[in-house]
Amino acid sequence: AQRRRGRLKAGSEQALESARGCRNHVVDIRRAPGRSFGCIRDASLLFSPAVSSERDRARRLADEVRTAVAETAPAGVAHVEPELGSADERASHAATARAAAHVMPSVPSGARLAGAKRGALRALRFVWRDQASFNALLLDAVESLRQAISRERRDNAERLEKMEGAIAASGAAVRRRSAIEDGRFAALEAARAAAPGAAQLPAAASASAPGLSPLASLPPGVYSLFEERFRGPAEDVAAKQRFYLPLFENLPGPVLDVGCGRGEFLKILREAGVPASGVETNPIAVRHGREEGVDVREGDGLAVLAAQPSGSLGAVTAFQVVEHWTPEAIFVFLRESRRALAPAGLLVAETINTDSLSAWRAFFLDPSHVRPVPPEALRFLAEAAGFVDARIEYLAPLPAGARLEEKTENDRLLNRLLFAPQDYALIARVPGESA
Repeated sequence: AQRRRGRLKAGSEQALESARGCRNHVVDIRRAPGRSFGCIRDASLLFSPAVSSERDRARRLADEVRTAVAETAPAGVAHVEPELGSADERASHAATARAAAHVMPSVPSGARLAGAKRGALRALRFVWRDQASFNALLLDAVESLRQAISRERRDNAERLEKMEGAIAASGAAVRRRSAIEDGRFAALEAARAAAPGAAQLPAAASASAPGLSPLASLPPGVYSLFEERFRGPAEDVAAKQRFYLPLFENLPGPVLDVGCGRGEFLKILREAGVPASGVETNPIAVRHGREEGVDVREGDGLAVLAAQPSGSLGAVTAFQVVEHWTPEAIFVFLRESRRALAPAGLLVAETINTDSLSAWRAFFLDPSHVRPVPPEALRFLAEAAGFVDARIEYLAPLPAGARLEEKTENDRLLNRLLFAPQDYALIARVPGESA
């Protein structure tokens, strides 16, 4: 019995010395990642990569390690599994998942001497516990690094997409400004060809409609640059005008857009399959609209409207136009629209909302504006011209951050006075055939 106890003690001391050597090798793994560890290689029996009945103990130890890692992680950093978009991300995730299945040594149930091997693993837990902990910590660090790289890759892709969009928008703006400058040069060359040696200004509005053209006092190129800078790109204008599209279903005839500008609304109608044409006094805007493939003619809007046969149109529109006219010209526009529209025809006239004091800045910003047109006055003139079902639709509300927080009735009154919607539209109809 004494000799047996002596042999057991000597064996335990030898196993403990071997474990210390393995632990020293584990500590040195970062300094010598390519080094071959003899004690671990000799103990390959203990580190079989298969999964056995030791899975429960391995799970408990792995959970303890992950809990310790989570406790030492920086505050506020959440472990979120990112979406696996690319094939590289899916492959790296699968590799770490496979490695995580072999954090701790185990013995397969069908292995030779499986029972003895499991007993040896239980007896020598102190040998491989540190190695298993290191494996779990290393895999957790690799997984965190993989997730960080994936997040950075997606963030870079989003930033690149935004930059490409901004570059495309900037390029479109540069091309539009270049087209405007080309138009200005063309106008100057045409004026010189008409009167060599004499400086001439662009032609004024026709004598038959004095004061009706916004370009009577501003050269076309100057006003085009003004619109580009202060009214915004054509895409933004079109996005606001899409609000009107449902009104243009089942019209009794084609649409005439008076003062169509760059043809934003004409493009919307073309996409919707609604026949339409426009008239514009600015030759640069006319050329831009034709390049976009819409039907635009150059000329005075009232003259073109007066030339339309009676009852031949389905709708007449005028976006941000009536503020460029005198009251007399506005009534002429409404009267001629009533005559040219077919029964149940539609009239839409959009202008600046004079009921909102914050909108007055936009009115006085444009040097070609003649006078503001209050909503009640425009509706009265439309009804006097023979339109029915006339209503006012308020548009372009200010964002919540630009208005008062409505805690009291006084706040609501001030918002209606100071920060009401910036535009309004008169929408009216011609009486139907049965009326």
